[in-house]
Amino acid sequence: AILGLIIYALPMPGIFKWPLIVFFGFSGFAFAFLPFNERPLSNWVLSFFKAIFAPTQFIWAKTAQRPEIFEPISFKTATIKETPLKSDQEGLNQYLASLPFTEAKNPLDQQEESFLKEVTNLFQLAHPRVTPIQPQPSFQSAPLPPYRQRPQPTKPLVRPSQPKPQPVILPQKPGRPRKAAVEAKINPALLIPAPPTRPNIIVGMALDNEGKIVEGAILEIRNAQGLPVRALKTNRLGQFMIVTPLENGPYEIEVEKEGSHFDIIKIEAKGEIIKPIEIRAKG
Repeated sequence: AILGLIIYALPMPGIFKWPLIVFFGFSGFAFAFLPFNERPLSNWVLSFFKAIFAPTQFIWAKTAQRPEIFEPISFKTATIKETPLKSDQEGLNQYLASLPFTEAKNPLDQQEESFLKEVTNLFQLAHPRVTPIQPQPSFQSAPLPPYRQRPQPTKPLVRPSQPKPQPVILPQKPGRPRKAAVEAKINPALLIPAPPTRPNIIVGMALDNEGKIVEGAILEIRNAQGLPVRALKTNRLGQFMIVTPLENGPYEIEVEKEGSHFDIIKIEAKGEIIKPIEIRAKG
């Protein structure tokens, strides 16, 4: 602001005077009342000039003195002089030999000599006595007589008599008249996706009287005693197949389907592969 007043008082043309007055007046106001980042503008200007004129290039000069950290560490080893160790007995003998010898012994010397003898006896090692072990006589037991097994009386084997086979009559279902069973019709030309490869596996197809596929027909397989052993249902193609083989013997297959009537099929499992059977409804 002071520089602006000085320029205003100078006789200068207005084209130069007024821009300088405005510049210095605004600069004085900014230095006094306009901080940047909570710092006055004067600090920013001083930092700017210091950054410009401060040196930016540093040259490293090698020093002749070696750092102490790179100096090798030397350890001084102390030499220990080894002295040969002597046993207690030798030291005691040397000590006794170094004592002056006098023929006349007073009571104190005698007591000392007796005490030294006792000390010498303490350092002597006692050798234990080993008594030999006398061998003891061995006793042998007399041999036992051989064991003889008494002969047991043998009884003749009697085989039980087997009952004669009787004809089996299949029981009838309660409330239904028994139908006459017909022989199963073998038809190898049926469309079976997996023909049986194991014996006593029943596979086949159910058809109506016109030769069309019967879907959802229920098949019940009964053994010779009239007990159901398998129950299965035909698929969409009218096919049926059991998974586990049957035991050898006669069986009956009864088919039920609403709106259709089927004969009772009889078949016998003989441990052989059973070809596909055709079950056709009656007209």
